[in-house]
Amino acid sequence: CYHCKLNMKEGDPAVYAERAGYDKLWHPGCFVCCTCGELLVDMIYFWKNGNLYCGRHYCDSERPRCAGCDELIFSNEYTLAEGQNWHLKHFCCFDCDCVLAGITYLTVNDKPVCKSCYMKNYAVV
Repeated sequence: CYHCKLNMKEGDPAVYAERAGYDKLWHPGCFVCCTCGELLVDMIYFWKNGNLYCGRHYCDSERPRCAGCDELIFSNEYTLAEGQNWHLKHFCCFDCDCVLAGITYLTVNDKPVCKSCYMKNYAVV
């Protein structure tokens, strides 16, 4: 078995993945996504760099995912803020919803807030 490295017993079911090559076999329970461990026997699988992936994690390895909407980001323009990727329109002020990409913002209780809302709602007067 390519995953657990144990010998396959004669007569036991085995999974063969054409994209992985003719020399690799898996026990049905070992044919899993390398990221989440989801069983892939009856699912669409992806093979990349010697690893099996479910659809979600293969896509995550190809494109960033927006922290705001959980969708893949296909645009070349997006922002990286607070350690996560965002569509430009989804990284916005928690109070007024103005887009924060490329402007100064502050965080209040782990929520991004534009400078104007911070001064109006949170700053000590």
